[in-house]
Amino acid sequence: MITKINKKQWIKGLRKQIFHYSLFTFTFSVALTACSDFNDYNEVPVDQVATGNQTLWDNISQNPQLKDFAALVKRTGFDAKLKEARAYTVWAPADGTYNLSDYEQMSDSLLLAHFVKNHVAEYVHGASGPVSERIHMLNEKSFTFEGDGAYTFGRISVKQPNMPSNNGVMHLLDGVAAFHPNLFEYLNAGSGIEKLRNYFMHYNDTTLSDESVKGPMVNGVQTYLDSVLVVTNSLSRALNAKLENEDSTYTFVMPTDEAYQKMYDRVKPLYNFITTTTVQDVEQFAQATGTQTKKVTVDAAYLSDSLTRRTIVRNLIFSNNDAYNQWVVGKGVNTDTLRSTTQTKLSNPADILDKYMVNQPVELSNGYARVVDSLAFYPWETFNPQISVNPRNYLANLFGGSAHNYNINDTASVVFGKESGITNVRYTWIEPSGNYSKPDIFIFLPNVKSATYNFYVVYLPSAWTTFGSDNRSCKLNYQINYCKANGNTDNYFFSKPYADAMLNGETLPKLPTAQNQLTMETAFENDPMKTDTVFIGQFTFPVAYNGLGNDYQPNIRITSPINVFNTTQMETYTRDVRIAAIIMKPVEYDEFEANNK
Repeated sequence: MITKINKKQWIKGLRKQIFHYSLFTFTFSVALTACSDFNDYNEVPVDQVATGNQTLWDNISQNPQLKDFAALVKRTGFDAKLKEARAYTVWAPADGTYNLSDYEQMSDSLLLAHFVKNHVAEYVHGASGPVSERIHMLNEKSFTFEGDGAYTFGRISVKQPNMPSNNGVMHLLDGVAAFHPNLFEYLNAGSGIEKLRNYFMHYNDTTLSDESVKGPMVNGVQTYLDSVLVVTNSLSRALNAKLENEDSTYTFVMPTDEAYQKMYDRVKPLYNFITTTTVQDVEQFAQATGTQTKKVTVDAAYLSDSLTRRTIVRNLIFSNNDAYNQWVVGKGVNTDTLRSTTQTKLSNPADILDKYMVNQPVELSNGYARVVDSLAFYPWETFNPQISVNPRNYLANLFGGSAHNYNINDTASVVFGKESGITNVRYTWIEPSGNYSKPDIFIFLPNVKSATYNFYVVYLPSAWTTFGSDNRSCKLNYQINYCKANGNTDNYFFSKPYADAMLNGETLPKLPTAQNQLTMETAFENDPMKTDTVFIGQFTFPVAYNGLGNDYQPNIRITSPINVFNTTQMETYTRDVRIAAIIMKPVEYDEFEANNK
């Protein structure tokens, strides 16, 4: 985000000025533009209008319907510009069609930016026949000038069009073209959204522009006759939103301070960091019983606060030009999905946009602000998403076997079913390295928060052509290595009897407490004739990893309990591991799906 500010007006603009428009009254901290993207100088053709032998200022100051308008223009000093041999179009509001006192109470700088330059544009924009133009005004706001015989400007009727002058043209308006701040300006000024504003403004950076006019050197220090400051906002850029751009259009969901704090309190527990987090250094293991660990030290309170705030704002902004969102502003086809500027798809747009909205959407120059007193995001779509782990991408170490990577295109829909929509699968087939060996697999679990997850394992069917004619099921045990709240590592062991009891609402049996307690009875088995998703249990991570970097993650270990010297077991079960994914599903997501079947 880039905003140019004229230093001469900076201090005055920071003072709170009350400006009433539509049904809203709010305070602006104004950053006046030092130069316009649309201010290229141009000459007026001498024969443009034969009867227009006076300047725009002459015609304004002599018009009995524009006495108030002329006084306001003269007060700002802009009358001098309207005398120059330079082409302008003025849309002048007729006296009596607006509340004069609103503008008389403004400072000169605000009056110039919010009123005078809001009604003047470069070049000649005449009204003849069908017209449909998006006009860039001198204050860089934009209005639609349209009609055919009868015309409107910014939805205000034109009482008298095409009043000629020797340096442009004037149209008499039946009211004021309302000044609308852009989204960034409103974020700086809107009431009740201080927490959101303070977070965004934390990422402002002000530098001196090359457009500044240098003055003399004083005691070896460069001075400036006119300094132009450039304000950039790295958070806006990170969210792929140009909130200050008048040519862009967005819908910005702005939480009130109460809504912001409520969401903060909900998200923060997911980022429960500790000062020093320990993880297994699995990649350095020379054997499956390796014990190497590594540690990372962070400012836990700062990291938790920072990631919580970033998570809150990550999906508040929606481009109105996105095909998913055009229906929000009355274009395109109504859908049941929104897509934020960070490309997150949200399936409950009515709740997000309308259910908790305070008053009506605030119309701004480049979109709409929807102030809400609650953020209605589904956690699993935003701040606590499901984690799907493909062993191919997150294989940390492997003993007693070899991994074969495959891309399947043609048969994916056959195996998973056409209704699944799955057409392309990348997977790893882990094959024992010998006739009497069993793979021992370590897989990283990425982006884990301090949350409770239900764990599922997706097994591929033996019908997959690369597996040949092996129709035996897998028999596998699972354990998680994680960091406890005291900073030490520990293991959690899944168990089939325990998982079955959870699913059936029965009394929970004891869990294994050591790796040597994992047996054929604790192991999970799949149906080899189908793509089988098996629930293996639930686990709560006491500390967060998401934010520590890819070098510091928990892992899940997969082992086989098969006795390779037991003929029956060897004939009944395969030692090959055919897992397509490990799914970590937030418990809220499972509960939501169960209640909405």
